[in-house]
Amino acid sequence: MMRSSKKNHGVQAVVTVLAFALSILGAGIATAPAYARSCTELGHHQGISNKTAVFIAGPLQRVWLSPGGTYTVEANQTLTVKGSVSGGVDTEFTNFVKAHVSASLSVSNSVGFKQGWSWTNTTGTTKWVQLGARGYEFDYSRYDVVAPCRIVNNVTKHAKMPTKEPWLYHN
Repeated sequence: MMRSSKKNHGVQAVVTVLAFALSILGAGIATAPAYARSCTELGHHQGISNKTAVFIAGPLQRVWLSPGGTYTVEANQTLTVKGSVSGGVDTEFTNFVKAHVSASLSVSNSVGFKQGWSWTNTTGTTKWVQLGARGYEFDYSRYDVVAPCRIVNNVTKHAKMPTKEPWLYHN
């Protein structure tokens, strides 16, 4: 009998320890307050995604050329080429885009054609040609992460903006 009594005390001790541990977990007692959680992403974040180089047309209409036709751009022409930004433009957006995409990006840019260009339609079909600028189309996002890992001040924009680089584009 002595042995079974010791055995029961050992089992009771294990059960008591488990019951105590479960009561602490069940009561929701945490080892650290929830606001003290570590969040490696805390701070201000910005980024560019889906960036693609694109042609952005200027204000002049397309010129259709029959096979063998030639289109000539005279030197020293200037066009104003306009883009678009959903959600509008602010200083933070402008500075980030100029630093991470192209320094000459703007919603509206004056594009100078300093040299003469020409293009001849050497195909057997009618083609079009148009003056414009090299540009970029992209998505921009910025947000802040605050404790405990919560996203605030979320801003997203879709932009199509010209550079100052001229482009004679044809299909």
